[in-house]
Amino acid sequence: MNVTRIVADLLEVDEAGLTPATLLADIEGWDSVNQMRLLLHLERDLAASLDYDRFLSAASLGQLTSLARHTMAGLA
Repeated sequence: MNVTRIVADLLEVDEAGLTPATLLADIEGWDSVNQMRLLLHLERDLAASLDYDRFLSAASLGQLTSLARHTMAGLA
């Protein structure tokens, strides 16, 4: 799963400008509505629930990617 691609698609921004260090708050269009859209999209793609508190506390794309990987591996 490519979290960066999903974020870029949902927010209609250039994926090339996003890195694991990119802060979510710095991405154009990032707000609470899009945060929930992303949560639903990731959970649907993973066919699993993400840890809500960890999802909300993720500040960067790298942290979101780590959470998704841990969820896929059954470690979250």
